[in-house]
Amino acid sequence: MKKIAQLVRAGAALTPYTCPVCGTVLVRLKTGELYCANCEKTVVLVKSEEEAQQALEVIQLREVRKIIFDKILQLGRELEKLTASEMVDHLRSMSLLLDIYERLSRIHTEVSKRQSTSS
Repeated sequence: MKKIAQLVRAGAALTPYTCPVCGTVLVRLKTGELYCANCEKTVVLVKSEEEAQQALEVIQLREVRKIIFDKILQLGRELEKLTASEMVDHLRSMSLLLDIYERLSRIHTEVSKRQSTSS
């Protein structure tokens, strides 16, 4: 309850929904997302299996994008310690990862738009 109270003080709103995993009351964050303070996870309400699949796709894309972004940051932090030839290899890797990140971002945006127009 303490976590929920902190979220509400920060601008979240209580909802009539409960977490399907633990049964805790969900809060609606300022971003519009439903959140379980106990599980510390975002919860997505769906009406059909098709909506569930679409929501899962968005969540998985977001996770992959985060992994790619973290790897880009890691490579960037390592640049200072490298020789010129090692740096070229790192920069090639970063360029490839940035391209993949950009593509994933476009796909994520398209899938999110489809979801919002079908709701």
